[in-house]
Amino acid sequence: MARSMRMLIIVVATAGLASLAGGQALPFPAPAVAPEAISDTQDFPYLPPLPGARLTATKHISEPLELKRAAEDNEAVLAGQSYVKKTYERPGNITPVVFITSYRDALFASGWRLIGVTKLEEIAVQPETVNVAAHYSANGRNVYARLSQEPGGPYEINVADVGAEDWGSQLESKCRVTLNSVHFDLDRPTIRPESSPTLETAAALLKAQRPWKVEVRGHMDNIGAEGDALRQVLSEARAKAVATWLTTHGVPASRITAKGYGKTRPVADNDSDLGRAKNRRVELFRQGCAR
Repeated sequence: MARSMRMLIIVVATAGLASLAGGQALPFPAPAVAPEAISDTQDFPYLPPLPGARLTATKHISEPLELKRAAEDNEAVLAGQSYVKKTYERPGNITPVVFITSYRDALFASGWRLIGVTKLEEIAVQPETVNVAAHYSANGRNVYARLSQEPGGPYEINVADVGAEDWGSQLESKCRVTLNSVHFDLDRPTIRPESSPTLETAAALLKAQRPWKVEVRGHMDNIGAEGDALRQVLSEARAKAVATWLTTHGVPASRITAKGYGKTRPVADNDSDLGRAKNRRVELFRQGCAR
């Protein structure tokens, strides 16, 4: 490739998606009102690849998308029940700094809420996998994304389209729906604001004409200095917080109960942060369901 063409790619990848502090970022197309049909050979239309990158693989993963790992002052952030991962071969000029600044600024300019972004100063000290995680909740959509680049390797765009999940069929056939995109303050029953689109979907489903009654179930991991009894209390408080949110948003109180199960019903190994995050969950369970 001629030197002038290489310089053009670098300019497009960095100047067009310049830091908001030094210029205007070029926004991405907004997700459509209805979920898009995206084949395994297509890019996400609302998360285009950087110039020169090439899509090499698409994988459908049947587990929640980890957007942000647990920290001392925050629980891990998960979203969705499954996600799609698209892997891209990248040219050498897409450095970690270009990757982070390009996607961070473009997502922000396009109305996405940034959840977690690797700090630029951390890249210089210890090169590692870098991440940009974000949430789009406008236009009737509820989409989470994590974009990751490995040192010297490819990069990935992972998307959990929570709004496209068929919760009605899950309650019908499997009796339960796990609300992975409902997030709480650390060790508290306080629902975080970004949970609203997920809870709005749950409320709309329960207000539909199906005469279902549901139990909101709170579950916890097995970690915590406060002991088993308080983990049980916290699971109950979180279940009640979700039930209260639903009833105050139009779901008849006669159709909702809440119960905490503490750490007694894990769905994953408690020996990892991701496993504990999966266990720390809220579910809707259809009452009277025998399955």
